[in-house]
Amino acid sequence: MKKNDYILIIAKMPTILNEKDGMIQRELAIDSVFENYKRIYISDVFSFNSLIKYPKKFFKSMFDFFKRKDTKCFANNNVKLYNSISLCILRKLCKNAKLIYVHSLYYLEKLPCELIQKYKDKIVIDIHGCVVEELEYMNCDFEKYSKLENFAFPIVKNLISVSQNMIEFYKNKYPQTTEKYINLPIFIAKTFDDINKNNNDKIHLIYSGGIQKWQNIDIMVKTISKIINNFDVTILTSNIEYFSDILAKYDIKDKVKVKSVPYSKIANEYVKADFGFILRDDIVVNKVACPTKVIEYMQYGIVPIVLQPNIGDFCDLGYSYLLNDDLINGKIPSKQEIKFMRENNYKVMEKLNLIQSYGKKELLLLAD
Repeated sequence: MKKNDYILIIAKMPTILNEKDGMIQRELAIDSVFENYKRIYISDVFSFNSLIKYPKKFFKSMFDFFKRKDTKCFANNNVKLYNSISLCILRKLCKNAKLIYVHSLYYLEKLPCELIQKYKDKIVIDIHGCVVEELEYMNCDFEKYSKLENFAFPIVKNLISVSQNMIEFYKNKYPQTTEKYINLPIFIAKTFDDINKNNNDKIHLIYSGGIQKWQNIDIMVKTISKIINNFDVTILTSNIEYFSDILAKYDIKDKVKVKSVPYSKIANEYVKADFGFILRDDIVVNKVACPTKVIEYMQYGIVPIVLQPNIGDFCDLGYSYLLNDDLINGKIPSKQEIKFMRENNYKVMEKLNLIQSYGKKELLLLAD
C-alpha cells in the first residue's frame, strides 16, 4: 500500500440490523464525504449476539447491505478486523494513512496511546456525543474512557462535533487545548416542503426509537395513556415485546399501533405524523447532542414533542416544538399553527444544511 494513499477509518461495521442507529447513519454520511478517496476500515465487523440470535437474517443482511450503493465501500476488501490485525500491521496502516478518522471515543481505544501520541496531527476524532458524561448518566463504568479522553483530547489536532454547543462544552472542559474544532451536523439532506399531511380530525403522534434510559419511555407512555382518546398514536421500534408489556400496564395496548419497519420504509410512517416524541432531560448530554431523531422528524414535517427544549443547537436555530406538559393539558396547536411550526422547522433545516456544507468543506481540507 502506498504512503498517504488512503484514509484510515476506525468504526463499527454497518448492517441492516443496526442501520437505524444514529452512529451508523453518521458513519455512512461521513463515508460519503470521503467518496472520492480510498478508504480502509478497521472494524469490529459484527455482533456475535446478532449472529447467534438471527443467523439467517444476519448473513442475508450483510449480503444485501454490501450490494447497496451507499455501502459498497465496505465490500471492496478494505475492511480489516480489529482482532485479526497485529500491532505491527496497525502501526503500518497508521503510518501510511493520509488521515486517521476515528468514530467516537469508543473506537479511539482501538489505538494504543503510543500511536495516538505519534499520529496526533493526522488523527480526527468524531465526537458524536459526550461519552464520559453519557456513561456516568447511565451509571456505567466511565473511568476508562475518562482517562482516554483526558489523554487524547488535549493533544489530538482535529475534533469533529455534531453541534456548536458541543464545541463550547469541550472548549470549557479542555481550555488548554489548541486543536481545530469542526461543526458538522451530518445527515442526508432532504426537502419536504410539499408533504401532504393527513387531514383526519385526529392529530397523529409518533415515536420512533428504542428503550434507552435517555428516551424516558415511562414518561412517554404515561403521557399517551392520558391523551390517547384524542389522538392516533404509532410507535416504531424493534422492541415490540417491551412496548406491548408497558402499554398493557397502562391498559392502552389495543389503542396504540406498535410495529417494526425497515429503515427503507420508515418514510411511509413519518409522512402520516404531525408530532413526534423526543423526551430528553435537561442535562449536558442532551444540551450538546444532535439527535438523528430530531433531524428526521423535522425533515418529514413532524413537530417534536419535548420535555424541555434545550436539545443541541435547535433552540439557538429557532426550532418549533410542543411541550409535553402542554400536550397533557390540552394546549394543542390548531392545524394552521401546526403548518406554521412545520414550515418554520424546514427553515431550521435549511440553516443546518448550510452549517453542514461548510463543515464538509473544512473536513475535506484535512484530507487534501
